[in-house]
Amino acid sequence: MHIDSVEIANFRKLRSTRVSFARDKTVFVGANNSGKTSAMVALRYFLVAHERSSFTLNDFTVSHWPSLVAMGASWEKAAAADETLPEPDWDDFLPTLDVWLHVESDEVHYVQKILPTLDWEGGQLGVRLRFEPKDMTELQREYLSARADAENAKKGETISEADKASETIVVSLWPDDLVDFLRRRLARLFVIRAYVLDPTKRQEPEHGTAKPQDLPPDAVALEEDPFRGLIKISEISAQRGFGQEAEVAFDEDEAGAVTDTANARKLSEQLRGYYNLYA
Repeated sequence: MHIDSVEIANFRKLRSTRVSFARDKTVFVGANNSGKTSAMVALRYFLVAHERSSFTLNDFTVSHWPSLVAMGASWEKAAAADETLPEPDWDDFLPTLDVWLHVESDEVHYVQKILPTLDWEGGQLGVRLRFEPKDMTELQREYLSARADAENAKKGETISEADKASETIVVSLWPDDLVDFLRRRLARLFVIRAYVLDPTKRQEPEHGTAKPQDLPPDAVALEEDPFRGLIKISEISAQRGFGQEAEVAFDEDEAGAVTDTANARKLSEQLRGYYNLYA
């Protein structure tokens, strides 16, 4: 059994990206700001248990923020008119990580909780990890309550005659909109849930863009984390000290080698420290 690929969607600048893995080693290579770090951070946030509380609003793709603001505004409009609140539609905005495994038929006992059908006999298996609201209705309620409190506070503001005369008064109370609300409340109101994917509906990327499958409306989240204790991720942060001109070497805890800030070490020596630690 091995990880065949992952598909990252709506995470930072990665709108929809597939990363395929070799059986032995896979190296991310690319220009600055091409998404290498975003891909590594997505793997950590979704797959490492103690990292899952690290999500912030900045991990949502920025180009989706105006749509989130519009969604919150539609809730406020409906509430003001005493109408039924529109059903939240988060599917296009939520950060997701689809993990595709290749599993042999004699390894089925390891993956019995994520089998799509009882007659599955080996091959591809997929699981979507999605960062989503714990309770859609509760999120709406809290947002509308916070917005109502902000508007009521504005109406009750006491403004001096001097301030009135200046005509430069700007009253800004939290939250301004749904994005502003989520910036503070995200960690408490969101959680990562896992869903089984259908291998028969898996599509190949088109023009370099992954095409993650849509979850059915009646999709039910798994009760437990299917990857708990199975995947280990160790990340080596980007270093700018490689080469003979380097002034700062790695400390002993990080690279298994003695730190020498006075004398730069050769690239081969620095990489040997990594090899000894992670081999």
